[in-house]
Amino acid sequence: MEVVVINKSIGELIHDTRCSQNITLTQLSELSGINKGNLSRIEKGDIIRPEFQTVLQLTEALKIPFEIMAEYYVESEYRSDHLMPVFEEVLKQGSGVDLIRKVAEKYLESNGDSFELTDNLFQIAHSIEDNSIKLSLYDLVIDYSRLHGIMPFIAKGLFRKYMIERYDFSKLKDSYYSGRYILNYVNFLPRDQQIELYYRLGIQAFNIRLYNESITHCKGVLKYDGENHHRINAISVLRDACFKAGEFTESELYSLQYKQFNYPHTRENIILMDALFSVRKGNIGQAIEELTALLENCNHDYALSATNQLLQIYLQQGDLEKAGTIINNCRADSSLISNPSVQDEYAEFLSFQGEYYLAVGDYEKSITCMLEGALHYSKIIDTVKEKECLSRVMQIQLGHSIPSQSTFEKLNTYFTNEKEVEG
Repeated sequence: MEVVVINKSIGELIHDTRCSQNITLTQLSELSGINKGNLSRIEKGDIIRPEFQTVLQLTEALKIPFEIMAEYYVESEYRSDHLMPVFEEVLKQGSGVDLIRKVAEKYLESNGDSFELTDNLFQIAHSIEDNSIKLSLYDLVIDYSRLHGIMPFIAKGLFRKYMIERYDFSKLKDSYYSGRYILNYVNFLPRDQQIELYYRLGIQAFNIRLYNESITHCKGVLKYDGENHHRINAISVLRDACFKAGEFTESELYSLQYKQFNYPHTRENIILMDALFSVRKGNIGQAIEELTALLENCNHDYALSATNQLLQIYLQQGDLEKAGTIINNCRADSSLISNPSVQDEYAEFLSFQGEYYLAVGDYEKSITCMLEGALHYSKIIDTVKEKECLSRVMQIQLGHSIPSQSTFEKLNTYFTNEKEVEG
């Protein structure tokens, strides 16, 4: 938004605008519905801070852009009850972030109680749909709260920021560390938000493969008494994180706890994990039977997980016929990716596809799948897995007689698409 230079009073702005349009005081009074005497006093500066409703009427009558009038109005106003209507109006008018933040700053600097002003602004920020405005106002609340030692709103502002930023797949690690920082203020959060924070951090740590940290955060959820959906889901994450960290005994113990609950999708979750336990114990046939039955009736997310487990088993067994059947019947759909875990599963599916096509001798298709898998790993900033896929592409290229031009074109397309993802 263009910066408005304030070099005169609001009365001078009205006077100069009226004169430039050759409008008399009488005419402006008729156009705006404002008493002529009051108009004269406003222009002369006898009324330094007119009512905001009066200013709005004059803005419409003189066709002064609302944003300009708002800039002038808040410059001399310090009363909180007069600044709040301005703030509400700039939101209603769809003004830019800069003006909204400026009015909010003026509101916090007004003559009201610091805690009450912060609380009012925080509640309004929470109700706004535009995330860019929300984030700017949360930053303002956090900065103001730090300056005035209002610890609860430092915590609440940081928490709300984290709950928005964690949905940006391209910044999973950054938002995770921002979220982890909030633990310094966790005791200033309401109980339900404390539980939510530990749980969300547990999931996010798992998604970026920080399994020991995931375990720590999810155990934080279990410190709170009472059964709730976060507690139940945290046990599921603990089971999976312990398994990934190689703590198999603990994983099975959490698995037994999780089986006590009967909530939507717990059945599918239990079957998937039981299949992993079966594979680890060498009961491959039982795992295949469980996963095949699950595939017949489960939602997209679980179908993708079951597909990947079966593909891994069949590829390790060298059963390319069954692997091909699984791939051909797969319901994987990139448009249904809803969270980083599903993004990871989809990338893994593409890499398994690449291994399958390599095994059957379709090297071009294998490279295409590997590059698609790398691209999807890049969307969640999993650089380790992305590099593994790219390294596999080079191995396939060097190990088989594939036209270099074809691979070069695919790599060029890949890096072009990756830049778009980063942008």
